[in-house]
Amino acid sequence: MATMFSHYRDGNFILYAAITQSYGWVNIVVLILTSPNRSVFWLLFSCSNASVYVSSAMASPNLEELFEDSRITQWDWTLLLLVFYTPLGLLLLVMRIFALIQFYLMFLYMPYQPIKKYLLRVCGLMLGVFVNEKHSSKAAAQENAVWVANHCSPFDSIVLQVIAAAPRITIFPEDETTAAKTGLLKFQPGNFDQHKRNNPKLPVQPLSLKVSRPFPPFAVTVLDSQPWTDAFFLLFSPCTIFNIKFLDPVECQEDEELEAYVSRIESAISQNLGINATSFTAKDKIELIKRKRFEAQPPRPAPRSNNRWQVMANQVKEVLPHVPISVILSDLSRTNSVDATVANLVEGVVPFTPEPVVTRVESGPSGSSPRPGPSNYKPTGASSQVQQVSASTFSKLVHERGLSLQERKQRLLRQAQLRYCERHDLQIPGINC
Repeated sequence: MATMFSHYRDGNFILYAAITQSYGWVNIVVLILTSPNRSVFWLLFSCSNASVYVSSAMASPNLEELFEDSRITQWDWTLLLLVFYTPLGLLLLVMRIFALIQFYLMFLYMPYQPIKKYLLRVCGLMLGVFVNEKHSSKAAAQENAVWVANHCSPFDSIVLQVIAAAPRITIFPEDETTAAKTGLLKFQPGNFDQHKRNNPKLPVQPLSLKVSRPFPPFAVTVLDSQPWTDAFFLLFSPCTIFNIKFLDPVECQEDEELEAYVSRIESAISQNLGINATSFTAKDKIELIKRKRFEAQPPRPAPRSNNRWQVMANQVKEVLPHVPISVILSDLSRTNSVDATVANLVEGVVPFTPEPVVTRVESGPSGSSPRPGPSNYKPTGASSQVQQVSASTFSKLVHERGLSLQERKQRLLRQAQLRYCERHDLQIPGINC
C-alpha cells in the first residue's frame, strides 16, 4: 500500500488530497478544500464502490467575482507563444475585416432567408466562431417558445439566431454580461411582461451558455470593455467556442406568479452551469464600473500657487464643516469642481472620518457686548453636536445608497436651518422652538 499527499492551488482554492493505493484499487480521499472566505468543502471518492459524497457550504460570490477584470485569464508559459502568434493574429484580423465587408454587402442583396442563414454559418467559420450544441433528453422544438439564456458576450444573440431553424425571440434577462463562472445576475421579470400578455402560458426554452477561447487565453468580454474591443479580440483570436445546451422546456402554471416563474428558469440555468444565482442586478454592475473608474483616476498634483484650490476647499468646508480639509483637497484634485466634490462627499463616494467642528469665538472691544456674526458665532444646543452626514463606506447596493443619501440630505438641511436661526437669534416654530 502506498500513500501520497499532494495539494493544488489555483488562486481561489487550496486542495489537499491523500491518494492511497490498496489491493489493486485506487482510493482518493480529498481531505479539505478551503477558500479565502473560509468556506469548507468535503469530498470523499472511492473507486472501489464508485460512490461520491459531497457536502459543501458554498457562499454566494461577491459582485466583482461575477466578471472578468482582466483580458488575460491565464498567466502561465503559454503567454510566450503569444509573441510568435501576434503577427499571424494581426494578419487574421485584417483578412477577417475585409471578409466581413464582403459578407455585409452580400447580405444586403440576398432575398432568401435560407441563403442568408448559410452565409452566416460560413461567415462564422471564417471568424473562428464554433458552436457546440447539446440537447437534453426532454428538449423539443416549439415554434412559439421564447429562448431564454444567460448573457456572456455581445455576440450571443447573433450566434443563437444562426443556430435557430427560424427567427426566434431571444431574451437575456440579466441585461448585462457576466463571465458565467461563479454566478449569474438576477433575472428581471420585466423582460417577460409583454410576452406574458401575448401568451399566458409563456412557453420558454431555457439555454445555458458558456464561451471560451483555448488560445490565446483572452476573455471574451471584461467588466468595463467596449464592444469594439471585444470585436477586436474576436477577430484576432484563432477560435472562439460557444457551448450551448438546450434544457428542458418550461411553461408558466395557472396560479404561478411571473416572478416565481422567472426564478424557476433562473435556477434551472444556474444549476446546469454549476454556479449560483445571485441578487445582484445590472444596476449594481453599472455602479461597480463607476466605482472602478473613480478608483483608477490618479489624483492630480496641486499646482504651487494653491490659492485657487484653497478657496475651493474653503467653499466645500463651509458646506461640510465636518469633512477633513485633506480629503477635500484630494477629491478636488480629481474633480476640479466644488459641486462635484460636495456631491461625492454627500453621496459617500469618498470615504472619510468626520472631525469635530471647530468654532471660533472672538471678544469684542472692552465694554461692548458681542454681536452675532461670522467671527464670534458659536453654535449651541442640538446644532453644536457633531453629526456624521456622510457614509464612511461605499455601499454596493443601489437602494441602500439611495436611502442613506436622503437621510444625509435631511441632516444637512436640518443643521443649516439651526445654524441660521442661532446666528440671527430667530425663533421659528418647527425648527428650534
